[in-house]
Amino acid sequence: MKKISTLLLLMVASLTASAQYQASPEILKARTEFQDNKFGIYIHWGLYSMLGNGEWVMSNRNINYKEYTHLADGFYPSKFDAVEWVKAFKAAGARYVTFTTRHHDGFSMFKTSANNYNIVDGTPFHRDVLKELADACQKYGIKLHLYYSHVDWSRPDYPQGWSGMGIGKPKDQYNYDSYLAFMKHQLTELLTNYGPIGAIWFDGYWDQKNNPKFDWRLDEQYSLIHRLQPGCLVANNHHKAPKPGEDLQTFEQDLPGQNTAGYSKGTVIGQLPLETVMTMNKVWARAAANSPTEYFDALAALMRTGNNNLVVENDDYVIPMFERMGLLPEDARTYVGNGCQEVICRNQIHSRAFAYMNL
Repeated sequence: MKKISTLLLLMVASLTASAQYQASPEILKARTEFQDNKFGIYIHWGLYSMLGNGEWVMSNRNINYKEYTHLADGFYPSKFDAVEWVKAFKAAGARYVTFTTRHHDGFSMFKTSANNYNIVDGTPFHRDVLKELADACQKYGIKLHLYYSHVDWSRPDYPQGWSGMGIGKPKDQYNYDSYLAFMKHQLTELLTNYGPIGAIWFDGYWDQKNNPKFDWRLDEQYSLIHRLQPGCLVANNHHKAPKPGEDLQTFEQDLPGQNTAGYSKGTVIGQLPLETVMTMNKVWARAAANSPTEYFDALAALMRTGNNNLVVENDDYVIPMFERMGLLPEDARTYVGNGCQEVICRNQIHSRAFAYMNL
């Protein structure tokens, strides 16, 4: 009887939490559009791309948090061309792009007034790549989604989680009120300076798993997003069932219901639109040995579910992958009858395949 009572209480609590968030007509429309988009591109790009060892290199190699910032002094992606990228995405059949505005290393890939640790003020490049990408997406009809990390290895006020333990940050300056204010400031910039945003895609909730009482105050962040852009979806890569205020459920390196990567153990599939984000290798950022072959069937499996999107990471700042695969942008064509994509190559046809672009 005690177990039954506990279960009933959990069910009531879950229903109460869900009832707190009522999706607006704009959100319901955006969810439907997202579900119909089927295929997206993930641009995972930052200072870590220079080192070629994945996006976790700062934490994995225990690089001092102050020393790491010097990477910005040499960050100059001279071949960056937002229009070229977006035209290639569109030719490949993608309908939305997710861009890493700020990853766990704390470096902002957009102009922010919150600090100088950003691509405009902190590098010799001095260009707002996000603004250029946003303009190109609007011009060519591609939805722009923005990745935003809840973790920051560069800021002493971010409370220590289980990552970034050996990077030398002081332990006496944790202040989540200060850090939350910083995140709200940046979210406001992202949602007011870059035109219509299709979704904010959070990551890093899992970093405080050893601190079960930690409160991310997600409701404050989610309500801010929906207030600034009523049609902007909220996603959170927390590997758990959807929480109130979220508008789609994302799965990392797995199809919904699977747990081959180890991130989705016990995850409940909710009623929201579903998304799978999958890479060509074991990391998200620039690294060696990328190969698209094993993911062709994954895309087909996703499309058969009728409600999934495959987002493939892109991990460099050049665009040579079409040539590497024998693909030309003008060769790509799509058909939407069953949501699948057919990519025509110079030498062969990959049915139910996608074009992977190494950016």
